[in-house]
Amino acid sequence: MEPQTSQVGDEWTAAYPGADWSASGRTRAEALQRLGEEFTRRQNAGEDVLAYATIIYRRHLREPVEGVYAVDNDLYRELIHAPADERKRAIEELERRRRSGQTYTLSDYRRDRENRDG
Repeated sequence: MEPQTSQVGDEWTAAYPGADWSASGRTRAEALQRLGEEFTRRQNAGEDVLAYATIIYRRHLREPVEGVYAVDNDLYRELIHAPADERKRAIEELERRRRSGQTYTLSDYRRDRENRDG
């Protein structure tokens, strides 16, 4: 799950998919930073900041939810070290396959990358 951002006028807002709280800032980066700070503040106060996550994950399996991705654990561990554009490409491919009932594993990703890079 990754934060989503939007801009209205001069203000940016960042929120996690399905969360009932958000953070704002003058820039996208500031809104994301404040969201992270608010996440930590709530967590330190004892709040289960991801209590709603299971519902959102299940909804995503029925109908795509922006910012939520069903990623194979091994593939996830590989992608966290990849450049942002490579992660985006892989996530788009895995979501395309998921919607058509197919899987996309670390082996699939590596094979696709090898075929693409020659």
